[in-house]
Amino acid sequence: MFYYLLDLPAIHIAAVVVSLIRSGAVIPQMVGNFPLNTPHMPDGYRWSLPLLYLVWAIVIVAILYPACRWYAARKARNPGG
Repeated sequence: MFYYLLDLPAIHIAAVVVSLIRSGAVIPQMVGNFPLNTPHMPDGYRWSLPLLYLVWAIVIVAILYPACRWYAARKARNPGG
């Protein structure tokens, strides 16, 4: 559950950060109402597969995995709280 609660916000924040790096601004489509009202992305904004895998690896391996290991160790030390 801990991973699930962090997964979507982490991916969204990573997408906003990559948008800042690539275009210098957060494009309005990045903060749209996904998936209910998916806005049209600007031409040329589609990510390459290597970039997508890089962002995925950073979010999962470098951010969420250590956070989940920390939480598991915390729960092992204090299972009631």
